[in-house]
Amino acid sequence: MTATEQPRTNLTAPLLSANCTLWFSAYGFGWGYCAFELPAEAVCEKLGAANETPKQLMLAFELGKRRLLRTVEQKALPGTGGRITLSAADL
Repeated sequence: MTATEQPRTNLTAPLLSANCTLWFSAYGFGWGYCAFELPAEAVCEKLGAANETPKQLMLAFELGKRRLLRTVEQKALPGTGGRITLSAADL
C-alpha cells in the first residue's frame, strides 16, 4: 500500500451534549481515535451556525468538516484518553 492509498483522517457523526456542545471523534491511519468537544459558541462563530439550535449546530458541523479535519489533525493526541476541547481560535 502506498502513502496515497492509505486512509485519511475521518470524523464520526457528532453527538449533542446537554449543554449544546458537539462531541465527536476523529480517527486516522496509524494513530487511532481521539475524542473532541466543540462548544456551540465556536460552531456559531467559526462554522457559521445561525444559532445554537441542534439543527443549526449539526448542519454547521457537516458543512465545516474540511476545516474540522485540518484542525483535529493538528490537535490530535491519541492515547491521552481525554476529550480535547476545541475553541474558536483553533478553527
